[in-house]
Order: sequence, then structure tokens, then C-alpha cells
Amino acid sequence: MPFQVNPEAYGDALSEVYDQMYPTMETPATVDFIASLVEPGARVIELGAGTGRVAIPLADKGFDVHAVEVSPLMLEKLHERDPEKKVTTIRADFTKLDLEGTFDHCYVVCNTLFMLVDPEQQIETMRKVGEYLPSGATLLVEVYDPTYFHGLTKPEFQVRHLAVDRLMVDTISVDPPNQILAEIHTTIGGGEVSTFTELSRYAWPSELDMMARIAGYEKVDRFGGWDRSPFVVGSHRHITVYRKQ
Repeated sequence: MPFQVNPEAYGDALSEVYDQMYPTMETPATVDFIASLVEPGARVIELGAGTGRVAIPLADKGFDVHAVEVSPLMLEKLHERDPEKKVTTIRADFTKLDLEGTFDHCYVVCNTLFMLVDPEQQIETMRKVGEYLPSGATLLVEVYDPTYFHGLTKPEFQVRHLAVDRLMVDTISVDPPNQILAEIHTTIGGGEVSTFTELSRYAWPSELDMMARIAGYEKVDRFGGWDRSPFVVGSHRHITVYRKQ
């Protein structure tokens, strides 16, 4: 495989700024959307939970939430935010799941599935978590729409204002034949500069559906946002719900 990613290094490198990269303004809508897919108190699992942005408020609603995360620094922050230990945490690479019992629902948000840069690994991860999802259980995948990025012919620069005294400059470049997006995050603040390269392997919506079918799912619905707005031309992302066959 020409591309390699260390998920633990990714989490550790970005743990200090992760919550600033992904503001919590969308969290209530995200949690409500997920909660609407299952019965109250259902047993759910998140792949790549990060600092618990979604897992903790979902547990606060009474769901039995299990959070898989490989980065110890991310988990440390999750535990700080969840002193009552409402979320069951599992430190593991979610491509190598070894779980107990079954779950009513699995969700993978924030482009996490695309962090697997091998399409076979993306399929295998969906198949593997499907071993813990009985027939009729649901899988939710949130990823960016690749249309805009696939057309880039030269690197693009974006700036994120993380805090009053901290910003992040993202340098984005694309390898269209391999559907690989490389994003160099440069964080500047407090008199320090740090960089980390994030790779993602994007898939087109129809391709994602095909991979899900191979892994044993059928598509239920697709949306362009947590408000259930339709996925249309120009949508920046898509949120797809699959059902285990």
C-alpha cells in the first residue's frame, strides 16, 4: 500500500487543538440525530471518539455509549470531561475491533472513515463492526463530499481561528488518481509553531454505498446536514444511514 497512516500519532498530535478544530455548535443536532435512530437507552458504539464531543452528551441522554479511540491523549481529555464515567471507553485501533456483545447502532463522524487510506481497509472496518451489529441495526457515516477537492489542480490554503491567540493554517493538496487528500495542519500560537500531516482517502457517495453493500449493509437514507436537509449538488458533506442486513 503506497500510503500509511498512524492513527495514534494523529490523535496525539491534534489532541490539544481538536476541540477548537471541531466547535461544539453542531453537537446538539448531531446527538439528537443519532438519538432519533435508536430506542431510548440503546447500546451504541462510536469509532474514533476523540475527546468525546458526541459520546458524552449522548451518554448524558441515557444511552449506553461505548467509545473506541486509539490515542491515549484523546482518551485522557475524554475522561477529564466525563468524570462520572458514563461512557465506556475502549483504547483500540478500530480497524482491529475485539468487542463484547452486540450494539444497536454504530456511528462514525467527522470524516473518520476516510482516515483509512486503503479502500479495502474501509470496507473491512465496516464489515468488522458489522459482526457486532445484528440484522436491522444501523450504521451512520458522516464524511465530506469530495467534489470540490477532487478538482483542485494546485495546493489550497485555509485558515482556522482556533482561539484569540492561536490559529491554524491548512495546506490542502490532492492526488486524484488515488483519491488521497493531504492536509498539512500548521498551528501557530503561544510563540510556538507545530505541523502535522493528515491523510484521507475519499470515496464518492455511490462508491461508499457499494462498499457498504459489500460489507453487508443497505442504504436507508442520506442527508446533507444534521437538520436532515437533502444532500444536493454543492453540499459540503453527506450523512448516510445504513442498515445491517
